[in-house]
Amino acid sequence: MKIGVSAFAGDGGKSGIGQYLINTLSRLPALAPEDEFVVFVTRSACSALRLDQSDLDIASVPDWVETPVINILWHVLVFPLMLAIHGCDAAYLPAGNRRLGWWYGVPSIATVHDLAQLHVTDKYDRWRMFYARNVLPRMIRRLTRVISVSTATSKDLESRIDVPGSKIRLVPNGFDRERFENLEKSTARQQVSEKFAIDSPYLLYVARLEHPGKNHVRLLEAFARLKELGLKQKLVLAGSRWSGADVIEATVRELGLDDHVIFTGFVDNDVLPCLYAAADVFVFPSLFEGFGIPLLEAMMSGVPVCASEIASIPEVVGEASLLFDPREPAQIAKCIQEIIASNDLRSRLISAGRKRAATFSWDASAGRVLDVLRECVST
Repeated sequence: MKIGVSAFAGDGGKSGIGQYLINTLSRLPALAPEDEFVVFVTRSACSALRLDQSDLDIASVPDWVETPVINILWHVLVFPLMLAIHGCDAAYLPAGNRRLGWWYGVPSIATVHDLAQLHVTDKYDRWRMFYARNVLPRMIRRLTRVISVSTATSKDLESRIDVPGSKIRLVPNGFDRERFENLEKSTARQQVSEKFAIDSPYLLYVARLEHPGKNHVRLLEAFARLKELGLKQKLVLAGSRWSGADVIEATVRELGLDDHVIFTGFVDNDVLPCLYAAADVFVFPSLFEGFGIPLLEAMMSGVPVCASEIASIPEVVGEASLLFDPREPAQIAKCIQEIIASNDLRSRLISAGRKRAATFSWDASAGRVLDVLRECVST
């Protein structure tokens, strides 16, 4: 079979969707050497997503096509034509909760990572919220198959935008297990000290600096409570600046936490495992997640986890995390305090976390995506 793939909206690999694009698309040629995958992608994104290092057939387009409005129009008007020109048997859109077309001329499959826009008020700007709430749902309903990365997202697809369950296929995300296992804490701390000049113990949150969706503000309020109680750890916030980053930074100043909060910016893949492994606690207070790949990375790194009890997060962590209401700073603070105060609890969470994370892999995820593609082509 010959599959046309839209590799847009991948954030240069600096988000969960970006990692999904990198790790899923790079594995498809090896899993299906008899098949062809034509990937439509901008020239700059091709390098950022490392697609030029794979055996994929790259059909590059100018960088200006990535501009949101132009990109939406490209998917509606140009993508069907490109699929026909290249003789594709099906269309695959790995970022289906961001970019879709209306009609493709061939069977269409998209991965929907989440429908956060239906849960988090003001997650995006006014016009993007209109598109995400009023246009994308109609496009999703027209797909031949919808790949969902979690049971929570599957339920949203059915109950919130009326996608028939017969169209939905559950394919959980994976992560790069080898990068995060068997790291010595002392080695990790040394590298973190050299790279970020962090020499004190710390709590860690890995997420782009997005307000309100990633919920940094309530985490900072919880952290301020803990500092008043004598918490010795600092708080490390690792991630690129995004919409609302200025609100997060202003909150740090307002709470008098300038000397206790460290912003690392985006952390490269070669350093990220050490940042996890050297942390005392990984906190994940996001208001909504379709999956949450950092949870797997933290658990495999041997860090005790506490996280939001909403959406997909409980199904990802299983019994390997303390859970809290992300809208209650007092609950966030309580979970962190419990983990720090109890060595037995820490050991239990670390052991359970490693076992839980080991059940996920990108190889398994990509293989199941391939099954869905073949199902559509053969139908």
